Amino acid sequence: GVGDGGGPAGGRWAVITSASKSFNFPALTGSYGIIGDPADRAEYLRRMETAEGLASPAVLSLTAHIAAYREGAAWLDAVRAYVTGNLAMVAERLDAEFPELAWVPPQAGYLAWIDLRPLGVDEEALQRVLIEREKVAIMPGSVYGAPGFLRLNLGCPRSKAEAGVSALVRGLRTVRA
Repeated sequence: GVGDGGGPAGGRWAVITSASKSFNFPALTGSYGIIGDPADRAEYLRRMETAEGLASPAVLSLTAHIAAYREGAAWLDAVRAYVTGNLAMVAERLDAEFPELAWVPPQAGYLAWIDLRPLGVDEEALQRVLIEREKVAIMPGSVYGAPGFLRLNLGCPRSKAEAGVSALVRGLRTVRA
């Protein structure tokens, strides 16, 4: 039950997380954990202090986390709305150019995973065109174990997202011709 380390559903649990991605301070390298079972928590702390050499957090990271959680809600809401706009722009553009992809924005996050398999394009040929001719690097899915997909990062200014999608559209037209 609640209070005995088992949580409402019982059993052992842990949450290890960080604000660094959401609030854009990954270089500060901070994270934190909440571990329900007291024995597991003690073992985790022992391992962090001895085996991992992580006895205390960086003060700047700790300060950034506190500030982000206390003061950053409006900023995060604005960023989420902006990224949602980027994703909507990609969906509109892909639907207009390649409706057979039937791409739908993800429910969360800023990565557009685009399944290119319906187009029958050669991933390596597309990468060559994107890098050599279009001068953009859009990660092929095979790098992540998902051949046939493309990973487009939309956590960026709209102008950069638009340029990337335009390059992708031109690249796809080239390799399909």
